[in-house]
Amino acid sequence: MGAGAGYSVNLPLEPFTESSVYLPAFEQVVPPLFGAFRPDVVVAQLGIDSHRTDPLTHLALDIQGFARAVTRITELSPKLVCLGGGGYDLPNVARAWTAAWAVLNGVELPATLPASFGPDARRYEFPSDSLWDPVEPLPDHRHLRAQEYAARQVDAIRRTIFPIHHL
Repeated sequence: MGAGAGYSVNLPLEPFTESSVYLPAFEQVVPPLFGAFRPDVVVAQLGIDSHRTDPLTHLALDIQGFARAVTRITELSPKLVCLGGGGYDLPNVARAWTAAWAVLNGVELPATLPASFGPDARRYEFPSDSLWDPVEPLPDHRHLRAQEYAARQVDAIRRTIFPIHHL
């Protein structure tokens, strides 16, 4: 295992994991590890390929959930360097990075995109004039499967990784 054991932690998630499952799993794993690692600086890659319309990961986060995760990373980080990356649905990349910029700068944005952005929104085929996603709950069986899988993965991390860090 070596001296690096337990310092690279992955939280696998079921396809179609939505914000309501992702965020509690994140909270159970990431803040305790931040406390154990005590980083001087955090480099966060703020990709949005976890969005529900992105064709790559098949996760189901909405922009609101992404922004809440960025908020938590910001709160936990003593110093933070943010990088772009990840995301293949360009209107959602633009909305997510706008939301992330607002979080990082303590700016509360209105839900409606500015009217002056209208021509660009049409040109780039934005699906709506909102920064935030509409509520689109998953079918109960998918939500339950994602919830159960996330619980098993969090438990596995607590059993195998947390003891390395005396958590």
